[in-house]
Formats: sequence, structure tokens, C-alpha cells
Amino acid sequence: MLKFILLINLIFVGNIPEKGNPNQIISCHYSNVQFVDFCDEIETKTGINIYYKKEWVNNIVVNIEKDSITITSALNIVLKSTDLKAYNWHNSVVITKGQELIDSLPQYTYADKKEELTIKEDKNEFIKTKSANVLTEIVIGNKKNRVNNIKQRVRFKTIDLKSKENLFGATLYIKDLKTGTVSNQKGIMEIFLSPGSYSADFEFLGYNKKTCKLKIYSSGISTIKMEKSEFELGEINIFADKLIERKPGVEKIRAKVIKQLPTMIGEVDVLKVSEMLPGIVSVGEGSSGVNIRGGGSDQNAFYINKIPIFNTSHLFGFSSAFNPDIINDFSIYKGYIPLQYGGRLSSVFDINTRPGNKNHFTAHGGISPIAANLVLEAPIIKNVSSFIISGRSSYSDWLLSQIRNPDISQSHTNFYDFSAGINYNFKKTKFSSFYYKSNDYFSFSDIAKYEYSNDGLSVNINHSFSKNINAVFSIAGSVYRFSTVDNTELHTAYKHNYYINQNSFTADFSHKLGEKQTLNYGTNLNYFGLDRGLVSPYGILSNREEVNLGKEYGIENAVYFSDIFQATKWLEINVGFRYSLYTPMGPKKIYTYRDNEEKTQEAIIDSLEFGKSEVINWNSFPEIRSAINIKTDKNGAIKIAFNQMHQNLFMLNPTIAIAPNSQWKLADYYLKPAKSNQISLGIFRNFPRWDIESSTEIYYSQSKEITEFKDGANFQNTALVETSVLQGKQHAYGIELMFKMQGKRLDGWMTYTYSRSLIQVTGEQDWEKINKGEIYPANYDIPNSFNAVLNYKIKKRIKASAVVTYQTGKPVTLPIASYFIDANSYIDYSKRNAYRIPNYFRIDLSLNIEGNLKRNKFIHSSWVFGIYNVTGRDNAYSVFFLNKKGSLKSYKYSVISVPIFTATWVFKLGNYESK
Repeated sequence: MLKFILLINLIFVGNIPEKGNPNQIISCHYSNVQFVDFCDEIETKTGINIYYKKEWVNNIVVNIEKDSITITSALNIVLKSTDLKAYNWHNSVVITKGQELIDSLPQYTYADKKEELTIKEDKNEFIKTKSANVLTEIVIGNKKNRVNNIKQRVRFKTIDLKSKENLFGATLYIKDLKTGTVSNQKGIMEIFLSPGSYSADFEFLGYNKKTCKLKIYSSGISTIKMEKSEFELGEINIFADKLIERKPGVEKIRAKVIKQLPTMIGEVDVLKVSEMLPGIVSVGEGSSGVNIRGGGSDQNAFYINKIPIFNTSHLFGFSSAFNPDIINDFSIYKGYIPLQYGGRLSSVFDINTRPGNKNHFTAHGGISPIAANLVLEAPIIKNVSSFIISGRSSYSDWLLSQIRNPDISQSHTNFYDFSAGINYNFKKTKFSSFYYKSNDYFSFSDIAKYEYSNDGLSVNINHSFSKNINAVFSIAGSVYRFSTVDNTELHTAYKHNYYINQNSFTADFSHKLGEKQTLNYGTNLNYFGLDRGLVSPYGILSNREEVNLGKEYGIENAVYFSDIFQATKWLEINVGFRYSLYTPMGPKKIYTYRDNEEKTQEAIIDSLEFGKSEVINWNSFPEIRSAINIKTDKNGAIKIAFNQMHQNLFMLNPTIAIAPNSQWKLADYYLKPAKSNQISLGIFRNFPRWDIESSTEIYYSQSKEITEFKDGANFQNTALVETSVLQGKQHAYGIELMFKMQGKRLDGWMTYTYSRSLIQVTGEQDWEKINKGEIYPANYDIPNSFNAVLNYKIKKRIKASAVVTYQTGKPVTLPIASYFIDANSYIDYSKRNAYRIPNYFRIDLSLNIEGNLKRNKFIHSSWVFGIYNVTGRDNAYSVFFLNKKGSLKSYKYSVISVPIFTATWVFKLGNYESK
């Protein structure tokens, strides 16, 4: 009877358009593949429909290696150990159990009395693989729980079909309602729909579009498995969502976008690409740190999987300390900063690594002119848990040996970084742990030695208490160390070791109250401990005095609460409050000074002693943060954001860039925490006709207690930091423009930023003033910045990229006169930062050549060829003066003044889509 029902069904659907022939020859190379996936693959390659009953094949694993075989024969080889068999039927394949499939109707003798034939319909009896004419139906909820006219909470988890990795930024579009949503970092997307049937499109960059029919009964969740397209398309689309969908002042970057961009030394830098975005600049080549919206480089917080990082560079800023092959994405918050973050005035860089492949073992890496890296990842329990390990090490001494200068050719430099992560998915809980370490060493002949390192560990637990309440608990610890030997002048030579530690605990809750409202709340605790170290003489000729810079401790607690409310279809309001409490703690000895006098060693009159864990003072910070998103139409939005921030940790570094021996310093008895208010307005507009997205953002920020250094400050000579610094006000404002285009062959983006950052340090007494109390530009005040990134797909395997960068020269204080008094030479200097070095301009080019795109291959590789500074422009990093025979001579110092050619080889196990 079963065969007869099947036969009748096939007769009535026998008019399906012919796609192929089950007898056509194919190649089959599969290992440990589920039968359903095997059938999907055959259908994709040939267009042949395969019919079978799902419960018959649930436990069948496919292992077959055949180069030339028919589709039906391949299926029967796979099924030979079962009682199933595949048959050809009208250019399709049908799998039956136990009995043969009849391919013709038997002869019937009809009686005079007509007999009525009744066939019981069973729609779920057989399932069919993908077909262009039949939509996959997804049923959400229970029919018994259906309540008409009440919207239900519908969630989808989007994952990669093969690796099972979450897809962050996948989109869902409901055609019937002309609405949609985007998946979060966990691959979860949610939408509220009334019970009924809908047509839905699931899309993700580089994956095949999936069109489904949704049948909604009640609230529920379903997993959407998406398959990568045959060739990766649009790699340079750096944003996981549209510009108009992002919060104001937020940039989202996919790590793979930068892998084809030009690099200076062949090492991909996930942070340097951020400098191509509006409002973000660097003070020069070979410098560590970035400056965002007029803020100092120490005003940015960097996290990798919740681990705080204090130095983000290798080789003094020439390369990032993060291996790009393990990074999934990172977000830059520079306008609206979520309430769970605090402790910095300018921005937060939140970097997330990939969890590792949960489906199969894979390895990938690369070799550049100065370093090699390797990443290993594999499942621990298939589809449940995985690990990922990465290592990178340099071999850059050979570059120094090629330089004729004997001091440089006898120098040594190397770096390495290592990371390891494990991820485990329980039913309602996700567990992950991540370890990170980086280390740099540099010796400049016998003149100076530097070594610095980051170490960190985090444990993260993501738990769903219910369908509406989710929480993330994190414990993280981080240590930054450096050691310095300075032998520049033998009589003042010294050595210095430094240490800073931050331990943190965070608990973040997300509570969905309904379709239109979500509450986010939580708490975090940070403990800081730092040892500024001992500065001691180095060498028998050094007469330097030993100085103990001392130890410091501090605790910061915070609680926060925010409410995201969708007031109307066009208006979303996000309002939040954060309250922080910071306490510097003992043991500590604090010196007091005479009133109305400059703080100097000679002005000390007494001291205060604070015991272990004794509170030195209390600092509380109520902060309001809010964001308003107004959709003007489907292609436009206006966004307003307001931020209040504070900062308890500063960098003691009189130079512009972050140096290896830059000391971090906690706010204390004299040094007050800094505070800032920022307001921003953004206008976002899409132009679908030309595939262009645009954004214009203006901002203004006002900060208090900004730390500035007195002229001649040297933080290796004294433990009394208060004698070398003053605190003042900062005003920063600017406008940021961005145009992003995405075409089939040409894509990229252009940005322009006009910004100012002005500082004033004044008081009643002259010693309380810097620059005589007048406003002056900050060291990182760069009014004009223009960047362009263009990518052109020459062929499927060949892509070319170009980067153009221009920015105003940074401020500098210059000598303006020299004179003699009693045969002694004196130099007069200009007002602070009254001049600027020459403007900066650079063009870079790169060519990315992929290996062949065969589907089944052991290893896939590609080459990236680059030219950095194509024009050979002699960009100034700084300007300095030397006294030559009684007159001042000016000199320009450039880091890179010639074109640099690089070639990098990148490889991965498996075919082109294995990663």
C-alpha cells in the first residue's frame, strides 16, 4: 500500500521541471558526513531531487571515495549495509525500505460497480531535499497555544552549516510585512509576529540566501543553518549591519576585511584599519595607540574576550599585538558607549575571537617578511565544544642586519603572541575560557633594551534563565610588565622594572519585557594593583641615585541600568544610568606641602600614613547615557547620543605616542579622576540606486581634570607625581563624514574628519598654569583627516586594493631664539604646541591572489603582495633642532621615507571555504 500511495503522489507531482539525470556521472569524496547533508550536496551539484523518509536515515554516516559513479549507484553504495535502496523515478531518486519501487501501474480489471478508492494523505511521510520550486517550511510554537491577534516572540539561531559557528550580522526579512531584524554576536535574532504564515529571507554576507515559509503558532525558537556560497563575495564590506541600523558613534568591523589591505611590513593589523574610519587618527608611523575624537591614547580601553590590554602593539606600533586569524569581529564605541563599560573617556575597543570549529579539525596561518603564525582549531565534542590555539613569532633580526648603520645592524628585536580558548555549549549555558600572552624584546646595540608583555585570562558564562532573561558572567585578570635598560649616557644609565595588574568581575543581564522594551542591568568590580618599580643605576660608571617609585592599589565598583524602548516604528529611545565608586587604597605614604606654594620636594612639611586596604579617599560618579534613534524613512535615520564618562587610570608619558616604558598611574590623593560629557548628532542616509551609504556625525565634548605634564617632567626621577603634573580642561569638537559603496567589482569607503582638541590649564598662581594659562592644541590635535579605501575584483581569484591617507601635521613646540649670558647658552621656546610638523600623505597598494578554487583539496593558499608608501614620501614623524656652531639647525625625522615591498603567504587546510 505504501508503494502505491507513493506512486500516486509522484504521478500528481510528476510535472516538476527536469533538472538532471540520476544516471549522470559524478565524483564523491565524503568522510563522516550525515546522510541528509550528503543528499543536500548532491542536489546542489546536480539539481536532482531525492525523496526519502527522514527517520530511516538519521543514523547513517556517509564514507565514500569514488571518482566516476552515477548518483543512484553512489546512494546504493552508501545504503548497502541497510535495508534501504535507491531507485530512479522520472529524473528523480526515491529511497524505499524493504520493497522494490514499482515503476508502472499493474493491469486492473474493472467490475461493473465502480469502487471508490480512498487515499489517506500524510504530508509528513516523505521529505525532499532543496528545490527551486518548493520552500522549506519552518513551524514555530505549538498549535494548541495559538492566540490570534497577539504577537509572539519568535527567535532564530543562525549558524554555519559546516562549522556550526554563530553568524553575527545575519539578516531576516519578512516580505509580507516589509520588516526584519539582525542577529547578535551569539547568532540570535528575534522578531515579534502574529500567528500566521509568512515568507522569509535569511541572508548573510558570503552565504547562500535561504528563503523559507514560516508558520507561526506561538513563541519559540528555530535553528537556521546557512551554507557558504561557492565563492566568497564582498569581503571588503566591513560592517556587519547597515550604517543606518547602527547606534551613533559605533563602528563594527569584520576581521577578514583587512586581510587584503596593504600593510607596512606584511603583518595584518586589526587596529590599523580602525584608523581608516572617521574620527580615529594616529600620531604617526611606528606609533602605538590611536586618538579618538580628540582624546589621548590612554583614554581608550581595549578588551579581547573581556581581558583588558594595556599595550596593543608589537615592534613599537608597527604591528598589532592581536593575531588577526583568531579574531571574529570587533566593535569600536566612540559615541554612545554601552552602560556596562566604564573607566575611559574616549572609546572602548571590544574584540571577540572565534570560538573554534565545532565540526572538524582545521589549521591555517601565514608567513610574512618578519613573522609566521599558525592557528589550530577542532571540536572536543562534535557540535558541542571546541578549542582554538594560535601562535605567532617574529624573525625580524635579519632586517636590522641589512642596514649599514652599525648601531642598528647590531641591534636585536623579536616578538611573539600566544592564545588558547575553549568553548562548551550546554542546553541553556555557554561556557568559554580564553588565555592570551604577548611579549616584545628590543635591544638597540648596547645603548638601550626594552622588554614588555601582556598576560591575561578570562572565564565567561552565558546563561539563559528563561526565554526573556539572559545573563553573562565574566571573570578576567590581566598583567602588563615592562623592563628598561637605558645606557644612552653612561653616567646616568639606569634600569627599571614595572608591573600593573587588573582583575575584574562582571555580571550583565538582559531582560526582554515585550516586543518593544528591553532592560539591561548589571554590575562590575575592578581591582587595580601596580608597582611603579625601582629605578636603579646600571653599570659601574653610573652615578644615578636609586629611586623607588612606589606601589598603588585601587578598587572600582559600578552598577548600571538601561531601558531600550521602541516607542513607535520610527522612534527608539535608550536611556541608562551608571553609578561608580572609586577608592584608592593603602598601604601608602602621602606627603603634604605648604599652602599656596608649588608642590616641590622642598615644600614638603609632613606626611600621612595609610595602612593596608585603608581607603585614601572616596570618589563617586553618577553617569547618564542615552541614545535616540529616529528613522525618517526606510533609507534614512537621525541619531542623537549623550555620554558621561570618567577615568581613574592615566598614562605618565610626556611623549605623544605610547612607549614601551610608559607608566600607568592611578588617581590618588592629589591626582583627581577625569570626567567628560559628550553629545553627538548623526544623520545617516542610504542611496540604493547607487549602492551608497552615507553618514554625517557632529560631536562636542567637554572634559575636566585632564592630566598635563609640566615642562621637563621626568617620571623616572621622582615618586612624587604630583610635582610634575597639573590638571586642566579639554574641549573637543568635530564633524565626521563617511561614504561607503558596494558594487560587484568595485567597493570601499571614504572618510573625512574635521576635529579640534584644545586644552587649558590655569589657576591663580603662575605655577598652576601651562602656556601662561592660555588655550593650546593638545599633542594629538589633528584638524583634517582624509582616508580612502578602494577594492577592485579583477577576477574571482585576484583582488587589488588601494589606501590613501592624508592628515594635518601634529602640533609641536619649537625653539624660537638662542642667546648667551655670561658665555652660557640659552634657548627660548615658543608657546606650547604653537607650530605643526609638515602634513602627512601616503598611498599604499596591494594585490591578493587566491589559489585555485577546487572544492576538494588538502590545502588552500594565497599570496598578498603589497607596496607601502608608493610615492616614497618623506613624512615627518617629528622635527628637532641641534646647535651647530652657535646657531640652531632644524632636522626632520622620518620613520619610513621609501616604498616598502612585501609578500605574504597565507594558507589553510581544506578547500577554500573550510574556514
